[in-house]
Amino acid sequence: MLYDNISIETLIDSEASHELLKQVNRLASSEKLKTLGVRLEEKGRLFEQTFAESAIDRMTETDLRRVLLSVFSVRKKSLFFVQANGFEPLKAEIKTLLYGNKPVAERHDWFLDAVKGINEMRALNLAGELLHFTMPDKYWLWTTWIWSPKNGKGALPLVLSDKAELAGATYGESYLKVGQAVAELTRDGHTSGYARFGKGLYGTDVFLACVYAVYMNLVFKVKLSQEYNRILPELSELAERVLGVQGKETN
Repeated sequence: MLYDNISIETLIDSEASHELLKQVNRLASSEKLKTLGVRLEEKGRLFEQTFAESAIDRMTETDLRRVLLSVFSVRKKSLFFVQANGFEPLKAEIKTLLYGNKPVAERHDWFLDAVKGINEMRALNLAGELLHFTMPDKYWLWTTWIWSPKNGKGALPLVLSDKAELAGATYGESYLKVGQAVAELTRDGHTSGYARFGKGLYGTDVFLACVYAVYMNLVFKVKLSQEYNRILPELSELAERVLGVQGKETN
């Protein structure tokens, strides 16, 4: 990962992280959470097979749409999204995002400006998924449920110390700041145990998705009536949805 060899000031609130892990463990079994980690590995293999530098030029529109169905923010708009951009231009835009010569922060911002048919935040989510799941050892996941640059909410701020600053002058700069925080969260999480539900960054993805699900459950319970609270999805199901692995079967 980009930040593996960089020494950075502690950004993680370990006490908050472990308290949230306790809540996660009360609401979902370890078996279900480990299954999420396995499903993320399967999703990553699909991205790598489709978007690897040696494979992307052979990618068909069917291949692309199959991958987009696993991206939470665009799956319901995948057909319109591909049509709005045109398949060949969209393929070129994805290739530039992943393998262009400029630094990743610049490629990230360029991609948000280049794609059509989805709003800016959906494009941000897509960029984060394309980078992370195609090259999970190099790039991290940033989506608006992890941290929203619009309102500052999301899973990541719940486990960071007060001194952590995620906002940058551009979304690309914010991507780097999120990556710095995720790198430390991953190191601390695999040492302390709260990122144990998946390999490498996938364990951090599972933990953050579960933190977000805990947060959303609390929000729903406050805002919704008792009747609606009875039909809320389980924590693991909410986590599956935002990770784009709902309904996937493990091999």
